[in-house]
Amino acid sequence: MPLVIVTVFFIVLFAGEGFWHLASLAEQDRQLRRYQAVEHPRRRTSDRYLDLLG
Repeated sequence: MPLVIVTVFFIVLFAGEGFWHLASLAEQDRQLRRYQAVEHPRRRTSDRYLDLLG
């Protein structure tokens, strides 16, 4: 019986670790999409910042 309890404990533990890992990958993907869309767009933009500098 203790072997069954320990086995179930580890199954739950590793399933939780798997979900945690998938959640962190999704968060990294969301941050990358936000960076590409907001802070560094792929599309060509004007050089307005050069006008501001000088």
